[in-house]
Amino acid sequence: MDQADQAKKIDQAIEEMEKEDVRLDNYSTKDSKGLGDTVEKWLGFFGITEEGIEKVAGMGGCNCQKRKQFLNRIFPYRKKKED
Repeated sequence: MDQADQAKKIDQAIEEMEKEDVRLDNYSTKDSKGLGDTVEKWLGFFGITEEGIEKVAGMGGCNCQKRKQFLNRIFPYRKKKED
């Protein structure tokens, strides 16, 4: 897949989310420490949970928390300074 095709797929995904009223201006990250928390929230929005993954995969753990902490650490959200 070339870069133009990838960009088109991303644009289509954004359009689909906007149809469901998921937009940057109405989605809060105030309780999120970083990208890992946001990924967890978005997956939960679609009904994908750690417990569900473990059940479907039939394993004792999926390391979801470890992945979330990793993403939070390498992609933390910076807090806006209040004036």
